[in-house]
Amino acid sequence: MPIKVGFLVGKDTDLVEDAKYHAIGDASFLADLPDLYRVCPESKEYLKNCPPGTKGFAHADVAIPWYIKKHYPDIEVDFILPEDISLKRLKSNQVNYVIGYDVINSVFEGPERLDKVTKAFKNCGNIMPSWEVQDFIYMKSSYMKKLLTMGVPMAPTVFAYKTNRTPEALLKEIKARGWRTFVMKQSYMAFSLGFMKLQVEDCEAKPEILADYFEEHADCPEYVVQEAIEGFTRNWETRCFWFNGEFLYAIANKAAVSTEDGKEVIITGDDIPTEFLENAKRIGREALKCLPQLRTPDGQPIGMTLIRTDIGCADSQVYDVNTNWDPNQKTFFLNEIEYGGTTYFIRHLKFDAMPLWAKLYVDKSREIVSLMENGKGAKRRGAAKGAAKKSAPKKSASKKPAAARKIVAKKSAPKKSATKKTAVKKKPAGKK
Repeated sequence: MPIKVGFLVGKDTDLVEDAKYHAIGDASFLADLPDLYRVCPESKEYLKNCPPGTKGFAHADVAIPWYIKKHYPDIEVDFILPEDISLKRLKSNQVNYVIGYDVINSVFEGPERLDKVTKAFKNCGNIMPSWEVQDFIYMKSSYMKKLLTMGVPMAPTVFAYKTNRTPEALLKEIKARGWRTFVMKQSYMAFSLGFMKLQVEDCEAKPEILADYFEEHADCPEYVVQEAIEGFTRNWETRCFWFNGEFLYAIANKAAVSTEDGKEVIITGDDIPTEFLENAKRIGREALKCLPQLRTPDGQPIGMTLIRTDIGCADSQVYDVNTNWDPNQKTFFLNEIEYGGTTYFIRHLKFDAMPLWAKLYVDKSREIVSLMENGKGAKRRGAAKGAAKKSAPKKSASKKPAAARKIVAKKSAPKKSATKKTAVKKKPAGKK
């Protein structure tokens, strides 16, 4: 019987039907992909919501499950579009993977939509990664605070929580830390929305800069405020991909603001300088340890699904009073942790990663179902043994053997009176 596996799709920034992918992989498996799963590059809408004749292209979130559908007959693939997300739909599958659309996307669609998606994710019990893992990553302070206690390097950071933050108090704390330039970003946010880079002296001269930010983003549960690391934009940010805690591949990019032609640069494979790759793997591997244990729907521990660790590099003065990074050498640090709904960068790689991702998700689905079936079998066997034990007829009481009667008789015989006391030597004090 096929394993029913759901994939939550909804990407518009991770092309597979692209000239770059055609140079490294075989896209023929997408020839019969229904157009309703393709996205218009202009409107970013699925073609089913576009005028007839609109041309669209497939992204990684639909390409991976379509590849599985074409190559793994024991997997029944369920493409779950954003508008189809419901508790009933998720529960209809044995396991569901967030590979495109997630709770962060629903934030932009209003509180009612956010509430519906969040409840479905929290209560279905079979979403991967689990809601516990997702929420831990969404709320950046959760993993950042834990990583700080573990000694994993990060940019100097303060958190401004919705319950007690004010522009004045935040600026005071930033100044006390000695920062000159800082960045503001948000938890429960994506696509760099809400990101700002600010100068302390500008905020002092114009307090409305922070006041306006606080007003515009009043509903955000927390702001993550960090000293701006000057070397971050001119060095490679190295993003490592992990599955089951094992390294898969990395891509490195430089922001458009730091390149000569003003365009983002992406490299991968052996083009990534060894120093950057090895330090990114070292820090990323440590960062994985902070995550909650991933579990099957019935609670059994399993290896983690896709996690991406993004590692930055500092190479100049950091002014934070609590940080002692040498400005004359590179310091690598964790920037962010992301999970399955992130960008896979498949078309930028030097190998065809489609078979790799398909096999990983298939093997994980088989593992989950196998563990759960074995768990149920063990419970049934345990229940059967317990029932058999309870229903077994009790043995009738029989006469004790002669040898046993003698022992009992001997124990019940009256004790002889002591005729002579034996002197007992006392132990020296203090010895045992």
